Amino acid sequence: MKNPYITSGFFTTVLFFSLLINPISKAQDSNQSLINISKITSWVKDDGFHDWVVFAGNNSYFNGSYPNGLPVGVVFSEGIVWGGLVYDGQPTKVRVNGNTYGTGCSPITRLFRVRTDYYKADLTTDAASFFNKEKNEITTEEIEQIKNQYEKDWNEWPAEKGAPYFDIDKDGKYNPDVDIPGVPDAVQTIWINYNDSLAEANYGSPPIGLEIQETHWAYTNSEPLGNVIYRKIDLIYKGTSLSIPNSKIDSMYVCQWSNPDIGSYWDNFAGCDTVLNLGYAYNATNSDQLYTQFNLPPPAVGYSILEGVSKFTDNYADSAIFNYKWRKGYKYFNSKPLNGFVYRGTGGSWSDPDFDYKGTLQFYNFMRGSLSRPAYPTFTAFPPIVADYTSTGFYLLAGDPVTGTGKIDGVVDGPGVRELYTITGPFSMNLGDTAEVVIALVGGMGDNNLSSITNLRYNTKSASLFYNYFVEDMTAGKIQVTPPDRPKSDLIPEDYVLYQNYPNPFNSGTTIKYNLPEAAFVSLVLYDVLGREVKRLVNEEQQAGKYSVKFEAGDLSSGIYFYKISFNNLSNKLVFDGLNKTMKLILIK
Repeated sequence: MKNPYITSGFFTTVLFFSLLINPISKAQDSNQSLINISKITSWVKDDGFHDWVVFAGNNSYFNGSYPNGLPVGVVFSEGIVWGGLVYDGQPTKVRVNGNTYGTGCSPITRLFRVRTDYYKADLTTDAASFFNKEKNEITTEEIEQIKNQYEKDWNEWPAEKGAPYFDIDKDGKYNPDVDIPGVPDAVQTIWINYNDSLAEANYGSPPIGLEIQETHWAYTNSEPLGNVIYRKIDLIYKGTSLSIPNSKIDSMYVCQWSNPDIGSYWDNFAGCDTVLNLGYAYNATNSDQLYTQFNLPPPAVGYSILEGVSKFTDNYADSAIFNYKWRKGYKYFNSKPLNGFVYRGTGGSWSDPDFDYKGTLQFYNFMRGSLSRPAYPTFTAFPPIVADYTSTGFYLLAGDPVTGTGKIDGVVDGPGVRELYTITGPFSMNLGDTAEVVIALVGGMGDNNLSSITNLRYNTKSASLFYNYFVEDMTAGKIQVTPPDRPKSDLIPEDYVLYQNYPNPFNSGTTIKYNLPEAAFVSLVLYDVLGREVKRLVNEEQQAGKYSVKFEAGDLSSGIYFYKISFNNLSNKLVFDGLNKTMKLILIK
């Protein structure tokens, strides 16, 4: 099923480019990867855009699957959005940017994904969800590709840039032969690093000059943590080339935006649980068209803000969590992590923000608890039939759908597409400050649509408790991680090997990999069917290791080509090891 948001020209264009980078065709060092160690999965791009991919078999579009392995999910698209009043010497004060149906961000580094047991685990399920295939369709080459990328990311983990790791030898620096990359004790971690340099292309705002680091991690496939993906978002205020020295941001908010689709998109409701700091979506009825195909009830999904933004007070009676530990001398800006929840429905009573500067002013109104239109600075409260304004924030639909009490969805707008705006703020930032927010993406599945809400609440409470225990243990230094026992052969290959390029056939770019067990002069040459040299891809002395060469076809015509490799070692002896040193590749344009 296609979400109605992709029927307009803008979203059709976004969909087209999204499908061009469908994970089926991804090669090494791709700009998009997947948290898929648990029952709920999520695609993450290097610019913070959590877009939709097509799931084979039912023409459905989701950001991930739930439960893992099925071609159905609970989120269509999601991302982090921020906004505030910026005083940096430039005339535009209100600025909003982030990721919704598009992005205003640009990657600083490539995406990194690690799994602590990759070298000994069966990666078939991992590869199946990554390549969007059935498990019995996965090839040994695809499993090897997943394993090699895990190994590469382990060895190149960007700890010096801020990516978390467990420092086993306690020397203060990352050593891939000793230390373990990723969030300590997590099974799988994704780390991305991007900025807001393309802000004007999204909601029309000039860039603020933010660097954003997102860490996504998950633990297990068992209950209840198997239904949780954690994410830590760090916004670092670096400023732009035009920022004055005393630049600051006031009345800033961070919003976890989402368009959840509980299977089919047309029968969703939204809700808010202020005790659990949770904004969520659920199915309006006991049956969903897509989940019924798998004899499953419709689940529920939500976002719980576990940790809000803190500030330095220099009062050591204060304390707050920062970077996985309690820190003295810090205090949270707000007494509650969740300071606002807004929902919106397609064709509903309040409209979504425009994709121009008017959208900035409209989105910022949502963040501060106002109807989007008329836009900032006008403040128009949401109708009291759905909204509560309290001392800690503003909350729409904070009733209980399970018992049918309080303010619940369906009174103002009927079932349909829902957007969730789960908000923390306001807070302020000075140039050089870092604002940190921790959020849990949580799924829940009961026996029907309402018991799925009950299960979602239980899983959310468990996610919060586990995070608190984790922080306490990190603060006390009690986290114990077993040193890795990766075999040395994973680092230095034993044999000379030339692999089949992937993908093959290809239409623009492909990757050729080979193993070099000792230093040698490597020649990798592309030929046409007549044996004429087309391009010399490698022609240099290389050290022992595993290599990956990206080949872009450019202006080459469609057809069959061959690539040949030779290894000339230090004694000038051409290495022949009985393996085929020539491979065929097929270019289709």
